[in-house]
Amino acid sequence: MVKTMALTQMALDSLDFDATVALATAVAPHVDILEIGTPCIKHNGIKLLETLRAKFPNNKILVDLKTMDAGEYESEPFYKAGADICVVLGVSDIGTIKGVIKAANKYGKKAQVDLINVADKVAKTKEVAAADKLTSILAETDNSKSAELLKLVEGAGRTFIGGAGRSLLVSRFFAMRLVHSGYNVSMVGEVVTPAIKAGDLLILVSGSGGTETLLPFVKKAKSVGAKLAVISMKKSSAMADVADLVIQIGNDNSFPLTKGMPMGSQFELSTLIFLEATIADLIFAKGLTEE
Repeated sequence: MVKTMALTQMALDSLDFDATVALATAVAPHVDILEIGTPCIKHNGIKLLETLRAKFPNNKILVDLKTMDAGEYESEPFYKAGADICVVLGVSDIGTIKGVIKAANKYGKKAQVDLINVADKVAKTKEVAAADKLTSILAETDNSKSAELLKLVEGAGRTFIGGAGRSLLVSRFFAMRLVHSGYNVSMVGEVVTPAIKAGDLLILVSGSGGTETLLPFVKKAKSVGAKLAVISMKKSSAMADVADLVIQIGNDNSFPLTKGMPMGSQFELSTLIFLEATIADLIFAKGLTEE
């Protein structure tokens, strides 16, 4: 069991700038977290945060923004100015909460969800935990790989895509999107799938990078001179070690068992989001419509 130590926190709710700094000076040696309360931050603004950050480098600073929308846009300046924790309202939509989490991850900080007026606190906690995990995984993914994948697709004669289980479903989504974007795409292993040849591209989605039912396709692709792109949890695997492009979703420590994540499908959900973002880049780059 992981043990955590309780932290002491002092709320600073005065509207007076100098009085707030004076109070913080008095209590800082005795507490772990200085909380800039909602009325205080609204009245005094980000300058107060900058002042406290400079004066108290060893204390954590929580800014109770009570963000309701524009999560990333509103919270990022405060993280940049030195906040360790920003507060977002649990009654806001999940997109807003994800935005604050994204900004927090960018600066290596934390987001706190205020459950005030949330009717089902357990359900909201599970929803946020899942969103937090996926956001973290995607933040740990090298987004430049998206452009590399599109470059391979663009240069291929034909593209073949495959996966197994839930990864197969993700593969089908991506294949359909590429077809709608005008590319020659086939799913591997189907009755009507043509033979892969030199100059073609094989894209496989495999969390382990060693899915046995997919390995024969890897062997065939390499034997005829086709290129191979692997999307996986692992940087090194039976597939990755012979691939022309490896897209590691997250990193080696990104996928512990997470409660509230159906079927442990963090990899598949993260991959789906990554590939959808890749398609969004493609649509923008080629000036395609989204219809």
